[in-house]
Amino acid sequence: MVEVPAWSVFAAFVRLGATAFGGPAIVAHLKAELVGRRRWLTDRDFAEGLALCQVIPGATMVQLSTYAGYRVGGVPGAVAAAVGFVLPAFLAMIALTALYAHWGSLPVVRAVFRGLSALVVAIVLNALVILGKSTLREWQGVLLAVLALVALTLKVGFPIIVAAAAVLALVLYPRPAAPGRRPPGAP
Repeated sequence: MVEVPAWSVFAAFVRLGATAFGGPAIVAHLKAELVGRRRWLTDRDFAEGLALCQVIPGATMVQLSTYAGYRVGGVPGAVAAAVGFVLPAFLAMIALTALYAHWGSLPVVRAVFRGLSALVVAIVLNALVILGKSTLREWQGVLLAVLALVALTLKVGFPIIVAAAAVLALVLYPRPAAPGRRPPGAP
């Protein structure tokens, strides 16, 4: 594991928080930075952290940032990552709320917000493509993703989808033999 000072973690996550937009679409941005550019996490560490953060309640991207900060800097790194990631959005929301309260009824402001809504869809689709390429490499993963999408479309509860996906994964994915044990039928 890479050891990174808390101030460096804070600076990296302030930058990430200030430049990554779109809720779940931030995942691709975080992965590119943490796995690709900085090499603070491996692909597997990132995927496992993301999976963990998605099954617990709360803001997934803040949790993922906190997880990454913890992995590279312990508790101080986790705090630095969480605060650094949230700070730009917090400050932007305060500023935008004040501006909207003053000028929100203007037609041009309403038009800008309609345009931004369309942009969010594009950002989420881009994240879907990027994450799909790196995580859906086997037919089992594709099948689970399709089944989960169908279940979401049918308004099945998220906890039920997570539990069903876990059970199906146990069935669909082969498990390696325990160290020191031979698979059945092996000489």
